[in-house]
Amino acid sequence: MGRSRNHRARTTKKKDYKKAHCTARRRRDIDQIQDDIVKVQSVRATTLEFEADDDLPGLGQHYCLECAKHFADQATLDEHKKSKPHKRRVKDVQQQQYSQAEADAGAGKTREVLPKISRMDV
Repeated sequence: MGRSRNHRARTTKKKDYKKAHCTARRRRDIDQIQDDIVKVQSVRATTLEFEADDDLPGLGQHYCLECAKHFADQATLDEHKKSKPHKRRVKDVQQQQYSQAEADAGAGKTREVLPKISRMDV
């Protein structure tokens, strides 16, 4: 007699799929971070200021602007800024931000500009 099939293997695959597409802990997109950086530069501050929040690590006082992450203390933040993932994220954020016109052009939406017709031509 053969072995019975293991039904747990199929449910594990479903869980992995759901975890990959979960949006509850999704990172912020690069264009959102670029908007934050523009906001900080318009105020001419060096970092974003947060009020003390018990739900955030380190009461929300140690924040990496490029990665949009909170850290427990300044030493951890300094260690993070030396890491490769942070440096990659900084490089991505420094690229030029896409505009709506570029997105429309990429989707194949073009705007037709007709020449003006003067009354003399009619």
